[in-house]
Amino acid sequence: MSGKEIQVHALQLGEGINLKGLEREDAFSTSPLAFPTSGDGIAVLFKSGAAVFIAMNPVDEEQLIKNLDGRIINPIDDRETESVRLVVKQADDGQLTPSGEIQIKADDNNRLLLVAEALAMSVAFAYDERRIAAAFDRIDAVAQTLQQRRLPPSPHNELLEQIGEALLIQQRLAARVDLDDKPDVLWDHPELERLWARLVDEYDLIQRGRAISRKLDVIRGTADTLTDLFATRTSHRLEWYIIALIAFEVVLSLYDRILK
Repeated sequence: MSGKEIQVHALQLGEGINLKGLEREDAFSTSPLAFPTSGDGIAVLFKSGAAVFIAMNPVDEEQLIKNLDGRIINPIDDRETESVRLVVKQADDGQLTPSGEIQIKADDNNRLLLVAEALAMSVAFAYDERRIAAAFDRIDAVAQTLQQRRLPPSPHNELLEQIGEALLIQQRLAARVDLDDKPDVLWDHPELERLWARLVDEYDLIQRGRAISRKLDVIRGTADTLTDLFATRTSHRLEWYIIALIAFEVVLSLYDRILK
């Protein structure tokens, strides 16, 4: 139906969603898991922790999220969200209207699944970007201390936390669909590649993914530098302890000779 409008809402619910055991006979995709809901609604669940709701009202969305209780890994209190309105129109797929809506030729499951893939990646990137921003705040404090030719006081716990944060984000990026690879739906429907390319461009997915990777390199490099600096400081302390012990032994020897 030309002119039909469809609201799409994506949320990052947690670090991941355990989809095992949620298989359904009416699902039209298993990875991600996509299935129809009440009315004309569609829910799309991703292992990366994102959920995309298509043509669903907020009450039904919250009910479905409640039904996922126990399956969401490390739930997020402050969820990342992304919304877009689709307009079904006989025009080029992926065109933007002046009001920011995305045009699609038809509201078939394959096109809707591609839109869900793009929004799921967008909210996942937003979640990682927020975490990386917090890590960079800590790096800035460390850099200012080093600029004053001082090492941060006892930052071992913070250093371990920073390394762990970088590794977790790196793991999430590796587990996600590689932007250089196609979503599964495109292998069977190559005619939708233009729509996917425009969605990737609209949400800056390639640029954001590369920016996150570069920032992760900085975080890991900073952690490695601090580790080396503290190892050097510890080594120097050990050297001074050894020198002090040798000097003490020499003093004791001289004192023993003088007494004799």
